[in-house]
Amino acid sequence: MTLCSDLSLETKGQRRAASVFGKLNFCIPKMCFHQSKQTIGMADGVSGESEESSAIDSGIYARKLMPCCVANRMIDVKYEAARDVNEEATSEFDNLKLVSGCFYLPKKSESRPLGQDAHFHFQTKRTIGVADGVTGRSERSVAIDSGIYARELMNNCVAKLGRKPDGAAVNPKRVLRTAHYKTESKGSSTACVVSLNGTRLCYANVGDSGFLVFRSNRSVYTSTVKQRRFNHPYQLNNSGRRVMEFDDIADEGEFEVEAGDVVVLGTDGLLDNLFAHEIEDILEKQISCETPHMHPQQIAVAIGVAAEVNSRNDLYKSPFSMAAGLAGFECVGGKYDDITVIVARIESSH
Repeated sequence: MTLCSDLSLETKGQRRAASVFGKLNFCIPKMCFHQSKQTIGMADGVSGESEESSAIDSGIYARKLMPCCVANRMIDVKYEAARDVNEEATSEFDNLKLVSGCFYLPKKSESRPLGQDAHFHFQTKRTIGVADGVTGRSERSVAIDSGIYARELMNNCVAKLGRKPDGAAVNPKRVLRTAHYKTESKGSSTACVVSLNGTRLCYANVGDSGFLVFRSNRSVYTSTVKQRRFNHPYQLNNSGRRVMEFDDIADEGEFEVEAGDVVVLGTDGLLDNLFAHEIEDILEKQISCETPHMHPQQIAVAIGVAAEVNSRNDLYKSPFSMAAGLAGFECVGGKYDDITVIVARIESSH
């Protein structure tokens, strides 16, 4: 079958091009190139150049040119097929979504009224994150407010996510790495970024921020604290070694989740002042039979207020004081600190 068979051929060059195109179409299935791709092509070897030298036959050039067009089109077809596969892979993300709410309570400070925590929740990207400017470094120099660093770090995470199409898979470690490299403010910070990819909750964590996953109001997963020693968490900063160190100190992983699970993400102001079983009790009260669809924002407030109360209790045996005891330090009571809580409920998109 040739597409050119119905044409009136007037010149030798046209007949030659038509024969090339005819052979091309004969070798390729009809639906593979012509109709399914809605593309036709023709090549005409320049006869003048062929006639000047018997050694030069531009028809050979034309015959090679057309298969190259087909080859390139086949590459396009393969690319489109791969893209379709990727779209199908990301379509599963539509089965589950994150509905999130947040709570932030900075500790009182005249010099740093905004505190040193920062956070974001990007619901269309199914991604949430927190950062905690490391207090120790800030206190060594009044000129350095690590809260500024933490806020820029989170802003850079949002900028990175904003360039991705909705529904595309998110690699939290890659997001955090890019944000880290682009952060120019002085200071340092811990950070944790969590993203829902299909039924997998993927995360990247540096330091002692972290998250817990609750199913039927019971803790089923807790992220790992990353620190050099007690109360000295790994941290991101803009020193000259940051590129080399990031992959060494960033922890990443994933956990299978399902609709109805609740993710509680927070800085150490939360995790140092509330045990998992205390959060379970709060979830039991907040997500009751009377209020099964309590918004995550209200739950985040309840958890954050409970953490703040414990942080001021000098007699409370807190997670922080217990960890201090295991490390050989005497410590009783909560740890007064900035408190950031993000609660994200995993729901069916349908």
